[in-house]
Amino acid sequence: MFILELNQRLMNKYYQILAFLVMIIFASCGSQGNKVKDENKDARLNPKPLDEINLKIAEDNDNDLLYIQRADYYLSVDKTDSALRDILIALDIDNENTSHYITLSDAYLAMGNPDKCLDALNRALNLDSENKEALIKKAQLYLIMRNYENTYSTISELIAIDNVNPLAYFIRSMALLEQADTATAIKNLQVAIDQNSEYFEAQLQLGIVLAAQKKPIAINYLQNAINILPQTIEPYYQLGLFFQENGKTESAIQTYSSILDINPDFVPALYNLGYINLVFEHDFVKAIDYFSQVIQIAPNYAEALYNRGYSYEQLGQKSLAAKDYQETLKIKNNYPLAIDGLNRLDLN
Repeated sequence: MFILELNQRLMNKYYQILAFLVMIIFASCGSQGNKVKDENKDARLNPKPLDEINLKIAEDNDNDLLYIQRADYYLSVDKTDSALRDILIALDIDNENTSHYITLSDAYLAMGNPDKCLDALNRALNLDSENKEALIKKAQLYLIMRNYENTYSTISELIAIDNVNPLAYFIRSMALLEQADTATAIKNLQVAIDQNSEYFEAQLQLGIVLAAQKKPIAINYLQNAINILPQTIEPYYQLGLFFQENGKTESAIQTYSSILDINPDFVPALYNLGYINLVFEHDFVKAIDYFSQVIQIAPNYAEALYNRGYSYEQLGQKSLAAKDYQETLKIKNNYPLAIDGLNRLDLN
């Protein structure tokens, strides 16, 4: 076959990683999983404007919570050094506040220092061994570090304290997936969803896993994720891939079109629509239109250039086909499909 196929498995892997990163962001805010409550949480999630905090600190410079508020502001704008300074001041004022050490761990993680992050979390747990927020963050950190044994042990410790904790089961499922224990990962994702049916990341990840196994029930989980966050592209894209891989081209077209309603410049959806029209529908004019949109957004997308050239070739527009093949070779030297395309045009 002369047509370049989309490397769909690589795209699946990309979105698995993306889903996990989204989970980390959501988890840090306590969004879908463990809902931790402590005296400083509202301040951490809603940092006040800097001028207001500075004024309050000037009036009450022994108030550790104000320094934590300012640290959270600095973390929100990626000023980690300033955040660290304020957290250390807060700890000088009150070194027995568990939440301060958790904020310290956030700063060290943002600075790319996992060892100090872990040390801060352990200090928090020394003060409160059942602090669920610290345990969740510790499990996440171990997962990031690919320390699976400690990921599992920390999750087990957390579940012993609170077995209704969807984020804990989700983190464990991610570790299991990375270790290729798909069956057990699926069970943990199902538990997470049973405990919180609105858990977007768990619905999405389970849909991805089941789609890779070509199980039709994947559609349900991906649709659930869409229903939870209807303006988020990832579940639509995974659903479109599932339809495309399983011969349901009309459903794939509809799903990719829904993505373009959200983001008209989403290149993977445009590319796949071009590919479907080229390979399955044999509508070369539409294929050219979609590949042209891709090229306008991403001019160095060699695969889109090649496939547009191939579409031109099918329409007998050899000069346009040759131009695209030549442009493809400028981007990727010795690209075999483009070379073959030029050779075909010379032979005809």
